[in-house]
Amino acid sequence: MKKFISFLLSFAFAGSLFAQMSGYSSGSYSDGTTLGANETLTADGIALGNAVKLRGFADFRYHYEDDGAPNNDSADFKSAADLDFLLNLSSGVSGEIHIAASPDAGNGGEVDLEQVFGRYSINENFHLTFGRQLSALGFEQDEAPLLYTVTSAYDDITGDKHGRSGNYIDGLRLNYNNGMFGFIFGIYDDYWVGQHDLNDHVAIDIAASVMFFPGLEGRIGFAHENNDAPGDDDINQFNTWLAWNPSALTLAAELDIFDVKGNDLWSLMLLANYQFSDWFAGTLRYTHEDDDDSNAQTDRITLALLFTLTENLDLNVEYSHSDRENADVDEFLVQGLLSF
Repeated sequence: MKKFISFLLSFAFAGSLFAQMSGYSSGSYSDGTTLGANETLTADGIALGNAVKLRGFADFRYHYEDDGAPNNDSADFKSAADLDFLLNLSSGVSGEIHIAASPDAGNGGEVDLEQVFGRYSINENFHLTFGRQLSALGFEQDEAPLLYTVTSAYDDITGDKHGRSGNYIDGLRLNYNNGMFGFIFGIYDDYWVGQHDLNDHVAIDIAASVMFFPGLEGRIGFAHENNDAPGDDDINQFNTWLAWNPSALTLAAELDIFDVKGNDLWSLMLLANYQFSDWFAGTLRYTHEDDDDSNAQTDRITLALLFTLTENLDLNVEYSHSDRENADVDEFLVQGLLSF
């Protein structure tokens, strides 16, 4: 507990110091919430005719990990790529198709259809999306160019390929956004377990976001998945976060509370990012994960240095130290990120 309190004090001091530094300031901040918004029409991309835009990235990374045990360190290289097709059709109809490739995922790699959804805009504020789309809960984005670090903050807690956020789920979602307030309500065939069977799994989520004033946003959301399989219980998630983005500084705090098949878990994330110049940024992140049933706890501190070499090429370096139940784990990553 003393270590935790000491880190909080250090975190607050670092945020105050960042805010006072005289480095580069982009002068930009979040002036509206994106929850429930139609971002397809405003997104950047390469025009492929009048109705289609293309964007994407290639992610190359080196990962070294040492858990302190003799001769048990590991190192590997991984690569991945992502292509997004943004469709702007007539009469308020739009949609997106996201394709991800992971050459190192298995024998010969794999190609996934991450998202494919259509959108009907009732008016400029109300939208109905249907198909495979990204879940709405969680502070972190799902794609590498949108992260403040190289790695995500949390481990996988549901026992399959999905983690705490960034799930791709099939269903129908009602979206509302007027700039300062956003709201979504959706119903899906599943949220985490990936069985894709409406007869056995039905899930819902509901979330609201408020931009209190330009730069300060708060979100709150809840998701529930019903599981009728013998021996399995339902899954519930409560998520809330607050982010402050005054110009070059970003501060964020997030709380997750889970009930996973009768097992209670909770986690806390604190993040500070500062854009020192137009080519260099730094991120400090703290994550605490707690499994109440097994009394397993993990504390992780991550430092990421983010370099923009050109408009399309980033070089990112990350170090993290995890204090786990039975071991201390050190990780070092170098990432090359080519985006367009």
